[in-house]
Amino acid sequence: MRITDYYRLRILPENEGKKTVRFDTVASSGSYPLFESMAEKSKVKRFFCYYNGVPDTFSDRARQKAERAITKSSCNISSVFIPNQNKSHLGYGDVKGTQDALLVVFSADYHTMELFIIRGEKFNQRALYGLMASGQLNQEIQDIRNKSKSVVQ
Repeated sequence: MRITDYYRLRILPENEGKKTVRFDTVASSGSYPLFESMAEKSKVKRFFCYYNGVPDTFSDRARQKAERAITKSSCNISSVFIPNQNKSHLGYGDVKGTQDALLVVFSADYHTMELFIIRGEKFNQRALYGLMASGQLNQEIQDIRNKSKSVVQ
């Protein structure tokens, strides 16, 4: 199995219509140390992040090529690259400061975001995106979704 960790995040009703789009975890594998550490430090005791424009603090390459970014307060988590506009609900990146790849899947209404982490595969992120986009990771994705636990809200 390549996918090691999973987080399903949703825009909660209390966060709708705000200037910056906040996604809160509603289900996860609960196993990614960085995200779990962020959850412990948050008031709501769950991992949440923002999906917005690419901050100026990102590298020149990221600012030029990334469509969006996943951030948490002053912490940059990942640039999000969407190489195929026909599959604009699928993206990829890496978790800043790690060797881990990140695959991103959005629901049709963009109210749900799923993060699939593949530890140690930062340099294979585009190839992993290709596998996901072609459906070759569908079973693995479904397996980790099924193993995830709901986060109490």
